[in-house]
Amino acid sequence: MNKIMKQVIRLIIIILVTVLVFSCAGTADIVDNEEPPLVESEDTVIDTSPVDDAEESKPNIEADDERIGSSELSASKSKKEDSLSAPAVLPMESLKSVDISSSGEEEVTFYEEDPSVRGTAPTAVSGRTVSPAPSESGLKAGYSDDNRQFNYFVKFLEDYKDVSHLPLDISERIIITLKDSEGKSIPNALIQIKSGGNILKNGVTLADGSFRFFPSLYSKDLQNFEILVKDPASGKKTGDQFTRDGRRQIDLTIGTSRQLEDQIPLDILFILDTTGSMGEEIERLKATIQLIHLNLSSLSTKPLLRFGLVLYKDDGGEEYRTQIVHLTDNLDEFQSKLNLVEAYGGGDTPEDLQAALEDSMKEIKWNTDGIRLAYIITDAPPHLDYGQGYDYTKASIEAKERGIKIHSVGTGGLPLDGEYILRQISQFTSGRYIFLTYGEGGESEGGAAGSVSHHTGANFQTDKLEAIIIRFAREELANLSDKPLDLDDPFFEANKIETEQKEETLDTLFNMAMEQLRDYSSYTVDSKTKAAVVPFSYNPNDLSLDSEYFTERLILSSEAADIFKLVERKDIQKILEEQNLQLSGITEGEDAITIGQILNADVLITGNLFKKESAFELFLRLVRVETGEILSVTRSVIDGKLGIR
Repeated sequence: MNKIMKQVIRLIIIILVTVLVFSCAGTADIVDNEEPPLVESEDTVIDTSPVDDAEESKPNIEADDERIGSSELSASKSKKEDSLSAPAVLPMESLKSVDISSSGEEEVTFYEEDPSVRGTAPTAVSGRTVSPAPSESGLKAGYSDDNRQFNYFVKFLEDYKDVSHLPLDISERIIITLKDSEGKSIPNALIQIKSGGNILKNGVTLADGSFRFFPSLYSKDLQNFEILVKDPASGKKTGDQFTRDGRRQIDLTIGTSRQLEDQIPLDILFILDTTGSMGEEIERLKATIQLIHLNLSSLSTKPLLRFGLVLYKDDGGEEYRTQIVHLTDNLDEFQSKLNLVEAYGGGDTPEDLQAALEDSMKEIKWNTDGIRLAYIITDAPPHLDYGQGYDYTKASIEAKERGIKIHSVGTGGLPLDGEYILRQISQFTSGRYIFLTYGEGGESEGGAAGSVSHHTGANFQTDKLEAIIIRFAREELANLSDKPLDLDDPFFEANKIETEQKEETLDTLFNMAMEQLRDYSSYTVDSKTKAAVVPFSYNPNDLSLDSEYFTERLILSSEAADIFKLVERKDIQKILEEQNLQLSGITEGEDAITIGQILNADVLITGNLFKKESAFELFLRLVRVETGEILSVTRSVIDGKLGIR
């Protein structure tokens, strides 16, 4: 019996060894045949295979100016997991190619084709989760324009005022715009604002001819102001006077034709956080900088394009605090220096963005006769505890004076105080706040699926980060071109579906439209603001019943939503007839003031209804009664089946 048992045991051992050998051989074959994934953008190929922690390398970038800071304060917070976790991988079906072509322009547009759907999760290496390759996420980004949705931004600042930040009061804003005799914008014009003979502000106009002035930064005792503007090309001057509580938009004209260089200088500076959690963003920039250059340099305007870098980490314990790659028109030189940048280090959550901003303003040699754009890219707020004399508010003020737009990019894991500060900087300098969405849905989705859509989500649009960078630069250049860029304005769309009553669909639509009127207002309005809804004008004449129906539906949905405080509207038609006013004549100016005063309203909501093929098109306007100014506009496309008939 013992002999039989020994034979059985020997047989089992032989079987186990055989299975183990074949299993190991199979694994070896899999490993030998596996190839690292590649990212391809145009003719640039980058190996994105995982790197072992032990082989982590540090940057060896050659910069014209290098400054290594010493530690002033130690911090106790840990950097946001410092690459220990990665954002969810976006489904590839949701990513778009880099298509920034505009209708009506004969421009060459280059594309980066989306790779095939892989559906792979981040790979675990040495106990650490590695961020997905740039091709898999595409760094899908959303952006919000806090200058366009100004009222919303003011409310955001108020709602979260307890987070760590520095004061930069922009609650009062007046936009000054300079045009030539043909209505074209005049960039880089010298502007000066005075009060009581004292100079308050010097600056230059942006590419669209605008300059934003914030009276809230100055004493309430200052009520009257004077503008002086000089066109540097022609030497001609103009000016105007305004009051603190008066017009929010002041348009100036100089009686000359705009004079521009044949090629417009365009500077793009990346202010880049290079701590350990920024690896994916840095790799994406490396992979797409040639794509960005190709799209912009191929425009008919042929801009004189330069790229630069200000890299930053923190004070103490790092190889550098900030490091500069000066603006250059040599793409190969810039790419070679960018390729040396690696993400490493960190430790505490804040980084020294303020030192990087100081270098960006004091050390970078910006052009003075073209377009100047900067992009902060970070996942951390700045240190505010270093006692720096030159802080981010001073950098913002200087950037604004010099016409440098600072866009900011908040990447995955950016805390609220970081978002708050980035949005302060961008809004003040007329830039925009960009955030990596990682597949989040729009907050404004409502109603039954397919009934109402808002093409910009909750007042933001999404695309790949490089496509947004290209788009913003093209917008600037279009202001200085005789061929304006045809950009898609945000609009709402309502469709009739069987599972929802048309009143429900329209209520959802009008709630969203009214919210946008409020958010985009250039003057502070809220649920206490007294608003009167004026009957919509219409074209053609057979839309009278639809116009009346949509007007009544808008009033009912607005009363329920409590977006404004609607004033009584019993005899508004009679009032209009008594004043001998046509509906089309009360959207602005003296008529709006007259009607608003009669109705005891702060603002009017007016509309124009049109019929186009099988749909209605409705434009809503928010008009300030005190000045007759149009504060904001929305556009809605409504399925014809949602009308009265």
